[in-house]
Amino acid sequence: MSRREKYEMAGIEYSGLPGITKGCRDAVLRLLQYGDCITKVRILSSAHEHGLLLTVNVGDLIAVKSGFGSGYRGEGSRGLSYVLKVLEAYGADIEEYQVTPEFMERLDYSALTKSDLDALDATRPVRPSRWHEYIFEEDWDRISDGTLWREFPPVMPFAIIETRLTDLALSFWEHADECLITAYRRLEDIVRDRTGLTEHGAKLFSQAFVGPTAKLSWKDIDAGEQTGRGNLFTAAFMAYRNRRAHRELRNDRDGQLREFLLLNQLYVLEKESSKRIDDGPR
Repeated sequence: MSRREKYEMAGIEYSGLPGITKGCRDAVLRLLQYGDCITKVRILSSAHEHGLLLTVNVGDLIAVKSGFGSGYRGEGSRGLSYVLKVLEAYGADIEEYQVTPEFMERLDYSALTKSDLDALDATRPVRPSRWHEYIFEEDWDRISDGTLWREFPPVMPFAIIETRLTDLALSFWEHADECLITAYRRLEDIVRDRTGLTEHGAKLFSQAFVGPTAKLSWKDIDAGEQTGRGNLFTAAFMAYRNRRAHRELRNDRDGQLREFLLLNQLYVLEKESSKRIDDGPR
């Protein structure tokens, strides 16, 4: 190997900050949250410091710097425990590799070389496997009690947001309650404009979508489905809108996002509906 080849940069992506567990932990969660497929995880260990080398999508490499630790009950160990349990539950292939302090230093300086990666590829994983020992008992328990994924932040799925809600989606996390109230009112205005009805809330949507005299309907569905879809509108307003309109609710980011996505589906259904034939064209 020539000197140039020995020191040629690996040209891979780096995430996180050395010694900062939260940044390294969040780097892994972001990849999973936004749809990257992590197929292989190599734990890079030097004494009690750990980084990660992730193989994602079609073979791209992302290195996560040494923000993780082991051998103590501190933040670094807790971060490594949680990330490994999430990656295992996700189905990634996980192995641990012992690396030199110099390798770890180059990782933290975003300066791994091609020869570093070649050497890693030629290295046998740690045997007997010990990475399961890095996972704390409470993180094992999260699988059974259903809380493992709760640390992922609630994220607005912009790709599926109905266009008439885009402006509210963009400012949602700054003014969630206001955005929800506006979305309810806007939907009522849309349906009143389309149907000529003058009612409000659940009564408006019942007249618009439910029963033989409903103003709006969907093609190629039977009467039961028509009623079911119409009742989604009335039930949502009775269950959520009225309560929100008349009292100040506790700030619950998860619940607010779920409610907004329920409203989003109502907007989609409204857009897909048509005026009944005897009401003239849409």
